[in-house]
Amino acid sequence: FTNLRVPKDYVLGGVGKGREYMFEGLVPERISIAIMSISECWGALTHAIIYANNRKQFDQMILRFQGVGFLLADLWARTTNITLGLLKFCESFDEKYIKFNGEIPKNITQAMVASASMFKYHAAKLAKKVCYESANNMGGAGLCDNTLMHDYMNISRIQEIIGGSRQIQQYIMSMSLRQLYKMSVS
Repeated sequence: FTNLRVPKDYVLGGVGKGREYMFEGLVPERISIAIMSISECWGALTHAIIYANNRKQFDQMILRFQGVGFLLADLWARTTNITLGLLKFCESFDEKYIKFNGEIPKNITQAMVASASMFKYHAAKLAKKVCYESANNMGGAGLCDNTLMHDYMNISRIQEIIGGSRQIQQYIMSMSLRQLYKMSVS
C-alpha cells in the first residue's frame, strides 16, 4: 500500500479515521464475547450443580464430596466475580457513551479497550475451564445424557479465539501496561 492513492469517493468515513472507526467497535464486541462466555459458565454450572444435588453415591448426594462440592463452589465464586465486574464495566461504558453522545474521548476509549480485553481474556478462559470441569464432574452424563454440556464445551473453546485470540488480548494488555508506566514517569 506504499504510495497508494484512493479516490475520495471510495473512502468510507473520514480520511485517516479508519483506525479510529475500527477500534470504536472493539469494546462492545469483546464485552459481548465476555458476556457470552460468562453465560456459558452459568449454563454449565447450573447443569453441574443440579446433577451434583440429585446424583447419589454411598447414600449421599455427590455435592457433599469435597472433590465435587469444593470445585463447584470455586467455579461458582469465579463466575460470580467476573459477572459482577462485567456488569459494572457495562454500566460504566453505557454512562460514558451517553455522556459523550457516542463520541467517547480517546484516552477513555483506550482504557476501555484494555479493560474489555481483560474481561474477554479472563471470561473466555474461565468458560473453557468451567464447562470442562462441570462436564467432568457429571461423568458420562456430562457428555452423553440429554444435556447441553457437550455444546457448552465446544462453544467455550471458540470464545478464546473470536474477537481477537488470547495472545492478541495479552498483547493489548501488555501495551496498556507500557502506557501506564509512561504516564507514571512523565
